[in-house]
Amino acid sequence: MSVNFGCSGVDVQKFLDYILTRGTSIADWGQQSGDKEKDEFSTFLKEPFTKAIENGDIPPHARLESYWNDFTDAGEVRSLNAVHLPGYDCTDLWDLTRAEIEGRQNVIWAVEALKKYTPGFEKARLRTMGASLGTRESRKIIGDYNLSEHDVLNEARFSDSIGINPEFLDGNNIAIMPSTGRYFHVPYGIILPQKVENLLVAGRCVAGDKVSHAATRQMMCCTVTGQGAGVAAAVSVRDNVSCRRVDISKVQDALEKQGVRIK
Repeated sequence: MSVNFGCSGVDVQKFLDYILTRGTSIADWGQQSGDKEKDEFSTFLKEPFTKAIENGDIPPHARLESYWNDFTDAGEVRSLNAVHLPGYDCTDLWDLTRAEIEGRQNVIWAVEALKKYTPGFEKARLRTMGASLGTRESRKIIGDYNLSEHDVLNEARFSDSIGINPEFLDGNNIAIMPSTGRYFHVPYGIILPQKVENLLVAGRCVAGDKVSHAATRQMMCCTVTGQGAGVAAAVSVRDNVSCRRVDISKVQDALEKQGVRIK
């Protein structure tokens, strides 16, 4: 889980000058990445938080490391993803409550560290904070097919494809950017629960292991599974068959007419 936040009062040019001299790459924030990621620029930022912990400004248990992706000429850095909360159960109400409290405390610590140790942030102030926790992974179905690490890293092909997704993984300490043209098929089987009829599951809950989740949780893949589920549901109603028994070729034909790339 994480809590996103933004800052105002930033000297953006001073901050950018600092960032551009650091030579940070995508590989710096993913323990598993390809050779190309070592040469791809990243906004990953860890030094201010490390210094703050070393100097006793914030507690040693604070897990803070950030990437940011937006700024304005008005002195705003609007999205800082610095607060990471491991070890909580996303399905437990009390864990969610504790994480909400801890996450907001960590945001305050993160802003303090940025102000003291990041050029351009000396006069920064908290601008926005996420309305609720960001959750990357919780409940998932066990599907007719469970997508694997091998599938997403080796351009898997499926006869029941409902779309394609780039080889783009971000999560579980894996950072692989979609800069090669490589892609895998998204199979219909991962949105079909094994033991429940006429239920299609799209988005982050689709079937697969932890590594494949780093790919399927991406918004572009959620779009693929969402559109595929909608079309499959329509075909099942039209043909008066269960979602498990739809003619996948009809689903694929309908998706292609909507401009979806299947193969």
